[in-house]
Amino acid sequence: MLEKIRNSKVMFWSLEILIIVGIVNGLTAVSFIFQPVVTFFSTWLIPLVAALFLYYIFNPLISLLERMHVKRVVSVPLLFVLLIGGIVLLFATLIPSVVHQFTQLLASLPSLLHNTQDVVAKASHYRWYQEMNVGKQLAKIKPAKIVSALFNSVSSGLPGIVGSVAGIFFSLITIPMVFFYMLKDGKNFVPSVERLFPERYREDVGAVFLRMDDTLSHYISGQAIECVFVGVFMGISYSLIHQPYGLLLAVFSGLATLIPYLGPYVGLLPALLVASTQGWKQILLVIAVTIVVHTIDGNFIYPNVIGRSLDVHPLTIVIILLVVSHLYGLVGTILAIPVYAVAKTIVIYVWQIIRIRQNPPEPETLLPRDPETKPTHKQ
Repeated sequence: MLEKIRNSKVMFWSLEILIIVGIVNGLTAVSFIFQPVVTFFSTWLIPLVAALFLYYIFNPLISLLERMHVKRVVSVPLLFVLLIGGIVLLFATLIPSVVHQFTQLLASLPSLLHNTQDVVAKASHYRWYQEMNVGKQLAKIKPAKIVSALFNSVSSGLPGIVGSVAGIFFSLITIPMVFFYMLKDGKNFVPSVERLFPERYREDVGAVFLRMDDTLSHYISGQAIECVFVGVFMGISYSLIHQPYGLLLAVFSGLATLIPYLGPYVGLLPALLVASTQGWKQILLVIAVTIVVHTIDGNFIYPNVIGRSLDVHPLTIVIILLVVSHLYGLVGTILAIPVYAVAKTIVIYVWQIIRIRQNPPEPETLLPRDPETKPTHKQ
């Protein structure tokens, strides 16, 4: 009986779980040893992710030029010259307008909140308004206190803002450097990693990295196209319906698309807040153009530029976003889905390799024999 219990799967997995818990507990007790490593990776995380994002956007163009016999030592510096020119043009045209609208929005925030209260209060004669006690909830909102608390939080967090400015300066220097060397020497990365493994594993390691590269390439390039599409068409739509701060809200809506599934709702909230100062007609127009743009995006843009390359169920995405947003904030929310997709790709491929090696296919299934040929016997 004891022998049967000792050899059972329940005992095996119980011991495995206990060992893992013990290891995690031990590492937690000596976590200060790993603090420098954590600091190092957290410092380099944003520059590395940003450079990787740019790499997957522009590497297809560099690869195309390479197939046209234009070497990377020529195409990469040329790309950087064009990017610098585009950034200068952007700062000369679009950025000043966005910054101007943002400062105007901050200045008009108290009156914006007052107007929102007035518009919503006009609905007091509706039954649903009375049943939901909206009036009591609005009475608790004090615009002056909200604005005062906002400015107090900014002033109290001034040291953190200074630190953030230093971090941004560090990122502005390191991101172009990392991006440049990724484009220049990125194709040598996989062969270099393969050489770290025994020869019999190198082919599998290369295949894993190719699958990871394919997953990230589809996702990142697709997300970039989707963000541009939503931002441009929301900007056009807002200008057609004369939405205040339309350019600023369109840029925000495009960036919010980086958050899977929840992005359209995040981008809609500030637009509704601004539209509420113009009346119910403007609110309905904002909702209508948002539905039209995101319907086109969901039915034509997203399926064609990203498609089912991630192969992640929507419910899984929502659960991951809820958990990661509480643990790692906005950055974690943006990175959670591609990281999960890459991890899933690795696990599935490794599991397939293990199953094939444990149960190798019969030679007949690999090389089917021609039925017309007959075996020869040695005389």
